[in-house]
Amino acid sequence: MADRKANKKRNATRRQGQILKAALEVFSQKGYAAATVPEIAQAAGVATGTIYIYYPSKRDLFVAVIKNLIITTPLLDLIKKLPDDKDIDATFKQIMQNRFDLIDSEPMSRISSLMGEIQRDPELKALWNEKFLQPFLARMEKVYRLMMASGKVRQMEPAVTVRAVGGLILGFLILKIMEGKASPINRLPREKVAEELMDFILQGLTNEGEPKEDAL
Repeated sequence: MADRKANKKRNATRRQGQILKAALEVFSQKGYAAATVPEIAQAAGVATGTIYIYYPSKRDLFVAVIKNLIITTPLLDLIKKLPDDKDIDATFKQIMQNRFDLIDSEPMSRISSLMGEIQRDPELKALWNEKFLQPFLARMEKVYRLMMASGKVRQMEPAVTVRAVGGLILGFLILKIMEGKASPINRLPREKVAEELMDFILQGLTNEGEPKEDAL
C-alpha cells in the first residue's frame, strides 16, 4: 500500500513537471492571453482534463509556472535551515548565490516578460498575490519570528523587515538584469558579490556587538 501511494505521488509530481515545462514554453512563445490550455496539454503529452486536475484555471497554471521558476527546492531547503542554523552568515551567502544562479539561468530571460503579463491582468495579479506573494511573505515573516526568538536577529517588525530585505535583494537583481553585460557585478566573483550583499544585509539585523539585554 505504501509503495502504491509513493508511486502515485511520484507519477503526479512527474506529470506536473511535464505540464509546467510545456506551459512555460507555450506562455513564453504566445503570451498569457493567446495561449490555450489545450495547446499546453498537447505540448505536455497529456489530456486537457489532466491539467485541470492540478490547476483549476489557466490563471492558476500561469502563476504555478512562475512560482516554479522563482521558488526552487534548493532555496526552500536553505530557508528552512535559518531558524535553527548556527551559521546564519553561511546560509544567507548560499541564498544569495542561489538567486544569482537563478538570474543567470536560461529561464530567467523569460520571467521578465511573464511578470509583465501579471501587471496587465488585474485578475491574474490578484491571484498572484493570493497564491504566491502573500503566502511566501507570511512564511518569511514566520521564519524571522523564529530567528528573533532564538536571539539571532534584532527585535524588529517582521512584516517590515521581510519586505525591506526582500526589496533590497529583488532590486539588486533587477538592476543587474537591466545593466546586462555592462554591469560591473559581472566582473566580480559571484562568491564575493554574495558575501558583500550578505554582510550589508546582516549588519543591520544581527545582534553582534549589542548588549545581551537589548536583544529582547
